[in-house]
Parts: sequence; C-alpha cells; structure tokens
Amino acid sequence: MSDRELTWNLCNELVAGEIATRCLIVSYLIHRLPGKYGDEILEDLKKVNYDAGYVAGKNAAKAIGKNDLVTLGELFGGTKVFSPEIVEITEDRAVIHWRRCPVPTLVPAFKDEGLSEDYLKTVCPIMELFDNGFVEGWNPELEIQTPPDVGETGLQKNGKFCTVIISKRRK
Repeated sequence: MSDRELTWNLCNELVAGEIATRCLIVSYLIHRLPGKYGDEILEDLKKVNYDAGYVAGKNAAKAIGKNDLVTLGELFGGTKVFSPEIVEITEDRAVIHWRRCPVPTLVPAFKDEGLSEDYLKTVCPIMELFDNGFVEGWNPELEIQTPPDVGETGLQKNGKFCTVIISKRRK
C-alpha cells in the first residue's frame, strides 16, 4: 500500500477500525482488571484515555496552526467515520450529532466476553474521556459535553445519533 494513495473511504474505514480496536482493548481492561487490582484501576483507565486525548488535541492544534472553537467544531463535524451533522457552530458553541460510531459494532465481542449489550453504558463514558482530553489539549479555554453528559446517547440504543457540544469554558 505504500506506493498508492489512500482513498478517503479507506482512511475512514481504517480510523473506525482503530477506534473499535482501542475500545475493545479498553473494554477488556475495564472488565478484567478491577477483579485483580480493585476498582481504583478504573480511575487510571479514565486518566489514560483523557491524557491520550490531551496529547492528540495539542498536537492537532499545533499541526493545523490554530486552536479556535469554530475550527475544532469543523474538525469534530468533519470526522466522516462518525457520519456527523453540524447542528450549530458559532464562535461560542458547536453542537454536533454523530450518526454512526464504531463502538456499538463491538457488542458481539462483548457478548463473547460474557458481557451484556448494556456494557456500552460502562465503556462509552470512559472512552469519551479521550474527547474531553482532546478538546482541552486543543484549547484549555474550551470544554466538551460528550453524549453521556448531554444525555443523548441514541447510538447505544440503536437510535439515530449521539450529541456532542463544544463550548467556551465557563469561568
């Protein structure tokens, strides 16, 4: 593949696969480690996801050359792997509906691990800390409300979308 260009569709498929793989690894850790190390290990997993997002957001802002809310909203709203719809975007706030997510595709793997479909309610809030870290790494004056914060987690329940809101940090 090194002598060819990646198509946009293939790139999206690869990104979706990487997100699903990261989620599967984290899911297994969430399920298996507390029995061995206690529930406090979950706090470490949350921190690791946040920290990885923070580094990614900081690097993305540096690579793009700006770190304003509109650019970040367009970035989140342009991530084709989530089939996004930008509902609102201003200098103060961006509201995005994600209409697809690779994480619910893992339900069969969860069942193989002996977990229920409801396990998404455990996994998603931990995985979404990556997004919190990304936004704060992008610009510490911004914050994000991920689907569990907003209460619109439709993709977990075979619904139409999950909602993400990015805004200026309240002082």
